[in-house]
Amino acid sequence: MSISLDGPCMLPDENKVKNIVLFLHGYGANGNDLISLSSFWKDLAADTAFYSPNAPFKCDFGADSFQWFELMNRDEKEMKQGLKKAGPILNKYIDELLLKHKISEKKLIIVGFSQGTIMALYHMCKRKNSCGGILGYSGMLFDDENYKKSIESKYPVFLYHGKNDNVISYESSIFAESKLKEYGFDVTCKIQDQLDHGIDENGLIEGKKFLNKVLGI
Repeated sequence: MSISLDGPCMLPDENKVKNIVLFLHGYGANGNDLISLSSFWKDLAADTAFYSPNAPFKCDFGADSFQWFELMNRDEKEMKQGLKKAGPILNKYIDELLLKHKISEKKLIIVGFSQGTIMALYHMCKRKNSCGGILGYSGMLFDDENYKKSIESKYPVFLYHGKNDNVISYESSIFAESKLKEYGFDVTCKIQDQLDHGIDENGLIEGKKFLNKVLGI
């Protein structure tokens, strides 16, 4: 049985959508965790829709906890299997959104946090058509042996990471910046002092600048 994603969304007046910001939440959270960011960015454009689906798999943290892939062992094999399992589900959801609103992939921006950033960086480049960009908070790049040769599309990437992050080291974003630049992506990385595993006000401001840029606002 195929799995469909669902979760909160914020749609513009009269549903006249020309841009989509798609939030991918972190491990153990849900779509409500990031949809609140839309209130900070809602003046980007009157025609931007914000979607924040729950990840496809339940997490042991509680009834409202979801995961894109398991992290029981936190090893490379587990992560690779999980990413491959979740990829088709995410791609199906993206295809449905683009069809629903009849917009091109260039008008789709992915905003990920932690595990959501890992998902975005691993899968979006494998799609034939490039999205508008990826804004990745507190994440990492899963650069496996097939990553480089599987790249079919490229787009701007902005990475934001707290220097005091004790869940995913900020060095993971520095590594991601280096590798993605090597692979031909336009990448900017900001490491924020005095920030742990989260998104602060400066991260929202920097994210908004990135969204303004890639959406041409």
